Amino acid sequence: MNRKTVSFGVIFSLLLGILLLWLSPDDRSLGSLLKLVYLHGALINTGLILFTAAGIVSLLSLFRNNAGFFLLFAIEKTAISFWIAATIIGDVTSQLAWGGLFWGEPRFSATIIISLMAVSIYFISTATGNPKVISLLGTGLAVAVWVLMISARKVMHPDNPFGVSEPSIKFFFGAITIVFLIAAILIVRLIYKKEMR
Repeated sequence: MNRKTVSFGVIFSLLLGILLLWLSPDDRSLGSLLKLVYLHGALINTGLILFTAAGIVSLLSLFRNNAGFFLLFAIEKTAISFWIAATIIGDVTSQLAWGGLFWGEPRFSATIIISLMAVSIYFISTATGNPKVISLLGTGLAVAVWVLMISARKVMHPDNPFGVSEPSIKFFFGAITIVFLIAAILIVRLIYKKEMR
């Protein structure tokens, strides 16, 4: 696929995601605000998958003598973008649903910490020339992301809002997540190709 085709794929995927959000069913308690929850959840899941992929690429690079890090950096950059977008959408949703941001919410704190940690590790990794350090930082980031997300208690944050929802809501959430994941993969490909030049 050439750059033009991949760019079209990114735009098409994002537009399809927006269309699915618009068509998605509302909730009895949240109403149309549920659309923001769909988006937040899809972006979080995409970010988690990307951070995991970055960890796997980092781990594999530990065992390669001439490891190039163009793919790793492309994945990390995309993961950070999706994660920060998810955090912002989550903050907006919290403000609209609960009337404010709950700074004591462990899940909220975890997303902020991950954002700051991921950005810091990305800049340290791109600044250093030591392949082992880059590999260890990428692997450590993936592990830290999962540890923080699993260990973060949920106070105001719903435990599993889509898991207990009706089938149509589950379907749209799954579809929206897949579409945004496809967009993310295509964005990684675009960044990777650009960095390789």
